[in-house]
Amino acid sequence: MAKKKKSKKQKEENRRSFLTILSGVALGLVLVFSIVAVDLVSKMGIISLGGNTDTPSDFVEVTEPGDEVIHIEQLEELRGLGDLSSVLKGWAENTTENSLMRSKDVINFLLVGLDASERNADAIIIASLNKQTKKIYLTSVFRDCYTYISTASGGKYAKINACYANGGAKKLIETLQNDFKIRIDYYVSVNFDSFSAIVDALGGITLDVKEYEAAAVRAEIKDDCPSGEGVLLNGKQALGFCRIRYCDPDADVSRTRRQRQFLNALIDEAKGISISQISPLLNSVLKYIKTDCSVAKIISLGTQALTEKWYNFEIVSAAVPSEEHRLDYQGYSWVWIVDYPAAAKTLHETIYGTSNIELKEDRVSAIDIMRNSADTGTARP
Repeated sequence: MAKKKKSKKQKEENRRSFLTILSGVALGLVLVFSIVAVDLVSKMGIISLGGNTDTPSDFVEVTEPGDEVIHIEQLEELRGLGDLSSVLKGWAENTTENSLMRSKDVINFLLVGLDASERNADAIIIASLNKQTKKIYLTSVFRDCYTYISTASGGKYAKINACYANGGAKKLIETLQNDFKIRIDYYVSVNFDSFSAIVDALGGITLDVKEYEAAAVRAEIKDDCPSGEGVLLNGKQALGFCRIRYCDPDADVSRTRRQRQFLNALIDEAKGISISQISPLLNSVLKYIKTDCSVAKIISLGTQALTEKWYNFEIVSAAVPSEEHRLDYQGYSWVWIVDYPAAAKTLHETIYGTSNIELKEDRVSAIDIMRNSADTGTARP
């Protein structure tokens, strides 16, 4: 019996599903890849992202069942140390491929928003898709986290957003893996200007904007910005909304909240995108994107997503480190001092439901050291 042909409506629904596949995985940046997949599938052709794609990473594929993850303890040699630098470096260097949390059911994308110079990561989000729990976790990493960054000259201590200037996406991935003991499978980096291009190509984005936020956006963009529930923002306004930080007492904490609010709204907008918008989006946005996810992998992920309806997964927003695992500190500059073992354990448990990190009750954390330093007037970052 001949196969019944799909109706025009069914075809369009399938295409729209592809458009939400990887945008559902994370922020609307990955929307571009689902669009590429649609274009490839519909034309049955082959394209290359050419100069817009960094060399594919050499990270191994998701581990199959049976491969064991090494359990990590707060190292004995770290427990008696009295200086912050030794603890940060020791924890970072206590990392191997098998010490990183991973699962065949979880895919981790690193999503990076770069400033105009493309040297600083102003938005760092780990987007984790868990096929077992049917959830997508969008976890912001605060850019001011003080960390150890390995370099050819022996290493340095700086805010985590400085990784890009010291080795690009590869160095940021390495540092995040060292700090949080979680494997990053793919990355997507984008210049903030592309946020405006994506939003304008979609015809704007609907967000809830408080009046004080709108006032801060107006000052940021030197233009008008509406306030209220469900107001329509253009690309310039949406970019300002994602970047403002000094209008809140907690600065970057609220900025990352607004970024996740934007991403959730963008994912919703993506679900209703029309086929006629594909080409404008590609032309406007693709030049801003860099990734190590190949076209073939995008199509493979897209096929899985369509079959398993990833675009219907619940989206869960979070940020690391939590209040419990960070300490604000004003030394030579303002930074977050982070209890990385505890923060990593919490992140693991959120995404995977378990962790390979074991914390000793009498351990000495980075926060303990800095509080002691404040009491004794000793070392500072």
